[in-house]
Amino acid sequence: MSDDLYGIDLSGASWVKPCGGNSDDNGDEESCVLVAQAPGLVALRDSKNLGLEALRFTKAEIDAFVRHYVRENDIAI
Repeated sequence: MSDDLYGIDLSGASWVKPCGGNSDDNGDEESCVLVAQAPGLVALRDSKNLGLEALRFTKAEIDAFVRHYVRENDIAI
């Protein structure tokens, strides 16, 4: 894995919308994140602003975030 997460090419990445694409009262799709994985990397980007650079995290960083969020919010997974 590269030490420079922003040096990893994501042009062929498969992006997934985990939030399900809810709609508001006007039928407009709500903003949501898109998630892609690459070796040693998890990338997040805004579904409504695809031209913006994706945020990139190591899998360990994402794992720590999810575990903390679950613990702090009493969520069972």
